[in-house]
Amino acid sequence: MQIQRRHVLSAGAAAAVLGAAGMRPLRAQSQPVRIGLIVPMSGIGAEAGAAWHAGARIAVAQWNERGGVLKRPIELVVRDDKFTSAGAVAAARELSGAGVNLLIGGAQSPMALATAPLLPELKAAMVAPCPTVMSLTHEGFQKNFFRLSWNAYIAFAGIGNMLTGRFKEVKTWSCIVPDSENGRDMARFFTLGVKRAAEKEGRQVTVLPPVFTSLNKADYRVEINSLMNAQSEGLFVGLTAAPCISLLQQGRAVGLDRKFKVIGDAGTELMIAKAMQKSTPANLWSISYWVPGTAAAARNPLSAPLYDAYVKLTNDRLPPSIVNSSHRCALALFNAIQKAGDTGTDAVIAALEGLEFDCATGRYRIRKEDHQGLGEAYVAHVGVRDAAPGFGIVDAIAYNEADVAEPPAPGQALAV
Repeated sequence: MQIQRRHVLSAGAAAAVLGAAGMRPLRAQSQPVRIGLIVPMSGIGAEAGAAWHAGARIAVAQWNERGGVLKRPIELVVRDDKFTSAGAVAAARELSGAGVNLLIGGAQSPMALATAPLLPELKAAMVAPCPTVMSLTHEGFQKNFFRLSWNAYIAFAGIGNMLTGRFKEVKTWSCIVPDSENGRDMARFFTLGVKRAAEKEGRQVTVLPPVFTSLNKADYRVEINSLMNAQSEGLFVGLTAAPCISLLQQGRAVGLDRKFKVIGDAGTELMIAKAMQKSTPANLWSISYWVPGTAAAARNPLSAPLYDAYVKLTNDRLPPSIVNSSHRCALALFNAIQKAGDTGTDAVIAALEGLEFDCATGRYRIRKEDHQGLGEAYVAHVGVRDAAPGFGIVDAIAYNEADVAEPPAPGQALAV
């Protein structure tokens, strides 16, 4: 079942729903702490936006049940970025004009690249759930911006390394990525991960030049034809959310899923399984923020409460892992406010730098030097399984992001 906007409730309604599972809405007399949430609630990114929306609202309800932050209730103020850079900028300016200085936004790279440079002018701080483009914590570093997700180096070199080691029969890889700075990062670091793994094992593995495309289109027949004609056995898909699903659904009609022995995915994972169900490609492996229901998730005590609250809120038993990314961003802000004893922008920025806190994937740390978050991440096998509803996460491999992250270098381009 896909996440629909009607399932994502207001902050007060979310608290009421969670109350049915043992939580009650906070009753407090003081003025609320207002947190801005900028995510796509319309357009092709709406399904991803609903997942980010749910994660943040659950975090608000959980903390309000415990008394809020600084003994004040938390209020989430939501704006739609329409899955565009211009929409993200307009939303950030609108929230700033309304006096909201603490933001969860820049959910993906184009929106983060557009809003991060504005934050000092807006006197706002932003924590971002999913952007991967390297410049955000390198040459484009802004002290008001924090990336609470893997970057392209951590994620795509990581999955390239894992898939090359696991699928030794694949001698040549194809890539399809967005025609953007972020897409070029994806292709570059996936190739790096493949080559490092191959060299370690003394093998020759080739990554073909990437197929570049747009995220804002519905018809991928030209790109699919190019991939079908490529002399390759493995495919890495750097498109995310609805564009990724469209590519795989359209490709299935001409045998794309049968041509490739393995398909790597940049994080759409369960959204693909929900859309394609038992037609999900057989060997689909996705980078993942959270893998509830697996042994890896069971190690972390905050995973089950997040899963239970999400199911209660949405009646959806297969949450996309990005639910955890926005939940984690909200927890970071709440912990930073509590640590600072203040909601002022400068105080919260100082508290976020070097902050360590618990989330659904265990202990999470934000590097002081470059504001890069580091925790546990996963490469998940997504597809058909015996358990109801017949598809989901089949297996997951956990890794520590700190073990593969590049050294901090704020203000400097990444040197590989």
